Amino acid sequence: MREIEIKARVADKAGLQAALARQQIVLSEPVMHRDRVFGQLNEEGGGTNTLPWLRIRTETKDGVTTQIFTFKRAVTNQMDSIEHETEVVDAEELEAIILQLGFTPYSDLTKTRQKARVGEIEICVDTVEGLGEFIEAEKLTSDDADYSAVAEELWTLLESLDISRDDHVSDGYDVLMRKKQAE
Repeated sequence: MREIEIKARVADKAGLQAALARQQIVLSEPVMHRDRVFGQLNEEGGGTNTLPWLRIRTETKDGVTTQIFTFKRAVTNQMDSIEHETEVVDAEELEAIILQLGFTPYSDLTKTRQKARVGEIEICVDTVEGLGEFIEAEKLTSDDADYSAVAEELWTLLESLDISRDDHVSDGYDVLMRKKQAE
């Protein structure tokens, strides 16, 4: 499965909420995510890196916690990835396996996410601790999808919500966090 997404900073959350309401797009209740990301030794991430990345997500919704293991490998950039996910029973044991495979901790971040669906597109409004407010639009596609065409479809939706391409973010939250911590 391939996930193509675009991401932008949200400068005016109240304005975004008003734009969502105008289009009758209702966000889900907030869900808390803790994402632990693992990369290959000495890999800085970002750009056109196509090496595999692993993530353990601990998700808490309505007091219920689940843990999800994700494999990601970029196709054209960080926002265009082959992705596979499965729920796990023991995240600590999975982390031990990941470390034994030679992956190293890359980032550990927490965010609150609200989602909505518009046709085949999923919208995520995220508040990332230490980074701020963001919106993502993403679509699951076939492995041979045209990235540019899908990205343009996603931008059309975000622009209808008064999100400017000037606020585009090309890095994942894990890379943004690493860059911020290096400052």
